[in-house]
Amino acid sequence: MFLAILVLLEITLYLYPSVLISVYTLVTTLSILIISFSTTPLAQHIAKSVALEVTGYSGIEDEEIIIPITIKNKKALELLRISKIHLNSDPGIELVSYRLHNDLEQIQLFLMLKGFVGTHSVKGLVLLLRDVFGLLNIFIEMRFEKDVEVCIVPSRAIARFGIETLLSREMLYESALTRRKGMGIDILGIREYVSGDDFRRIAWKATAKAQRLMVKEYEGRSFRNIVVVVVLHSGHFAGDPPPIQHISRAIVDLVDKALKRGMNVRVGVITEDNIGMTNVISKGNIHEVHKIFAIVTWPQNPAMIRSYSSSNRIARWFTKHIVSETCKEPCLVALFIDPQDEFDIENLKRLYRDLEMQKHELKIFLTPSTSITFLCNEKISEHLIALLYREKSKMVQITKLYMSIGKAIYTPAYYLYC
Repeated sequence: MFLAILVLLEITLYLYPSVLISVYTLVTTLSILIISFSTTPLAQHIAKSVALEVTGYSGIEDEEIIIPITIKNKKALELLRISKIHLNSDPGIELVSYRLHNDLEQIQLFLMLKGFVGTHSVKGLVLLLRDVFGLLNIFIEMRFEKDVEVCIVPSRAIARFGIETLLSREMLYESALTRRKGMGIDILGIREYVSGDDFRRIAWKATAKAQRLMVKEYEGRSFRNIVVVVVLHSGHFAGDPPPIQHISRAIVDLVDKALKRGMNVRVGVITEDNIGMTNVISKGNIHEVHKIFAIVTWPQNPAMIRSYSSSNRIARWFTKHIVSETCKEPCLVALFIDPQDEFDIENLKRLYRDLEMQKHELKIFLTPSTSITFLCNEKISEHLIALLYREKSKMVQITKLYMSIGKAIYTPAYYLYC
């Protein structure tokens, strides 16, 4: 009723512009009083009439996701219109646009969202309502009974990872090996003799022994399995776009290139909230690598500055665990990590020794969040310059330390294509 009286006063003022300024002042004062008395019950009334049919959605990065919301009480918005909508969610997802559809007794609100890789939580909405004359501004905060989860899957493999930093030259040219009798093994165009071949072919019999020594020596330097471990902290979720976007694309590209070379891959991901790992990935289940990044939960308040990361503390244990489960023979282990302090660096040195004793080869790829943001973004905020110099000095220190003990370590400039 208060809103109806206010609208009538506004119409009167519109039709008779010669009304005294005092009347307008009275209307303005009255509108403030009406807002203070009516906003709370109106917000509660509209919030109670909101219905969500589904609370879980999924999509692909760079594509829009549509979330339908039903406002059952249409009369509550007869005198007001929705001017703006804000999401109450983590910073990894945003509202691109929205549209309204009026039915007979209810209103359909369609939200078009777009986000970065991972699982996002939408807790509610903030609506800005205005009357038809634009004099009233009413903010209504609505919280859903159950958070809406939106999972964003990485897009298909794009050239983002320099595979040459992980695989040596002989590994790059290795073709997929086969153990089927009579088929032989083709490596660099040279075929090894195996039981089941035609013994009457003198050329094969004469060269079999000479070729076997060369082939077995070649196989001894190659790897059939790759274990990839990605360690993420809060800083990897900060920025626009955040470093996790580039890291996930690089890992998807790495898996795709390794599978094309006949290798099997297993991926593990550590965050400050959870850990997860895929099954052994082959060409038949490559979707596993997309799924593991889609279930990474975004933090509510990611920060670029980090002095401690709980995910780094368990990196050594988790890497040893996934390698022991996966590798029955020597494996190639790729660890993507951003060491934060001396304890992390010491753990990496211990991990080198642990895997070296088991004949595995460990390669470390540094993932400093600010450096990846600077490397892959066209623009960077001025307040990140100091962080960039800090990360640069830290990477130089770590690189010199590992080179002094004869171990390879790679910065984003060596392996990441943006």
